[in-house]
Amino acid sequence: MTNIGLESETVEFKSGMGQMDKGLLGLTAMLNRHNHGTVYIGVDDQGEVVGMQIGKDTLEKIRNRIDSMVLPKCLPDIDILHTEEGKGYIRISCSGYASAYSFNGRYYVRNVTSNVSMTPEMLTRMLLSKGMDLPKMLTAPTQEMTFSAFARYLETRNVHVRTDKGFYESHGMTDADGRFNVLAYLLSDQNNVPMQVVMFEGTDKRSLSHRTDFGRRSLIISAGLVLDHMQSYQSTKVLLKDGARKETDLFDMEAFREAWINACVHNDWKTMVPPSVFVFEDRIEVQSYGSIPFMLSLEEFYSGKSMPVNKSLFDMFILADYSEQSGHGIQKIVGSYGRQSISMGEGIITVTLPFSFIPDHPRKHAFKEIEKGLLNKSDIGVLEYLGKNRHVKIGQVGEALGLSVPAVSKIVSKLKSNGYLVNEGNNRLNSWRRL
Repeated sequence: MTNIGLESETVEFKSGMGQMDKGLLGLTAMLNRHNHGTVYIGVDDQGEVVGMQIGKDTLEKIRNRIDSMVLPKCLPDIDILHTEEGKGYIRISCSGYASAYSFNGRYYVRNVTSNVSMTPEMLTRMLLSKGMDLPKMLTAPTQEMTFSAFARYLETRNVHVRTDKGFYESHGMTDADGRFNVLAYLLSDQNNVPMQVVMFEGTDKRSLSHRTDFGRRSLIISAGLVLDHMQSYQSTKVLLKDGARKETDLFDMEAFREAWINACVHNDWKTMVPPSVFVFEDRIEVQSYGSIPFMLSLEEFYSGKSMPVNKSLFDMFILADYSEQSGHGIQKIVGSYGRQSISMGEGIITVTLPFSFIPDHPRKHAFKEIEKGLLNKSDIGVLEYLGKNRHVKIGQVGEALGLSVPAVSKIVSKLKSNGYLVNEGNNRLNSWRRL
């Protein structure tokens, strides 16, 4: 006998015309999940060609059934095939990109080799993932917006920005009536959404140590400030054994970066509930809201297949040199921490990055300085930024942190006079060192 393989998420077998409706139902389920699918009639569940009677009107009967039962209309390819032994069977293949396909008025989705009836919630998710870009579709909460910080940031990446109507339209920041949308709001100076890093004492949330808000400014700037902030947590443990030196980082900063940027880009922004970072004694958790794209299987997700949830926002992060199309991020996280590091609850995705050892962060002492009133949040922000970017100028610090040049100069003087910072460079080239 001839065997043509196994059933899959895009292939289904039916032994005869009596099962044609089930096969066509499966075809709509495959279209809804993968935009294409193939049904064979005259093949059993194990992939063996059992053959069937094919009359002169068989193909027309199949085509008419598809036309009357499947909506919206699709144009299938229907072919008669034969084995070497002369057994005839039929292949029905179809591709389509409509928002959703129904069979006899009901909607189904493919799950491995099963066809699952969709709930209203599942249907909504599928419609959103297939044809909607919510940050572009939703109107901004205010129309009085500026984009100075976003423009300055792009200029540092050698991207020339004209903050005018043409720029807004070409990057999807306005609707058909010229009104700003949520995408524009997230990138604007008026963005009032918090972006918090929360530190806890111990391994649970019972004892909060400190909460720092990097939001209420352009999302592009907020995302970068959180990355800089978390870099200050990084530490390295050095072991000397038999004359060999071994260095171990507290956590994989590149994996954190990918988790955080993914959280910002793919977050469900329709509710304006932002992603957050939680730091415990033994781990970091990056939490965002939403779910993986409906059309993406878990296996495809973990393998790194890229399918942006908020395409317009994703494009802006690419423009800002934060994201790429390759799907490298999930593979990096899974490669460093395993699949178990990514958990998916009801509308919440959490990425957990365990520490390599129990840290003793200088940052904790900085919190004490805040509590004593010696340093404020802006002071700490400038100190951390200069500790990581040793050769920057005062103006660059202000642009990165959203502070004026006089304010940064005043903070630097305070940090130097109180013994937190020293400049070992000269008037032409700064060389900051955090003490």
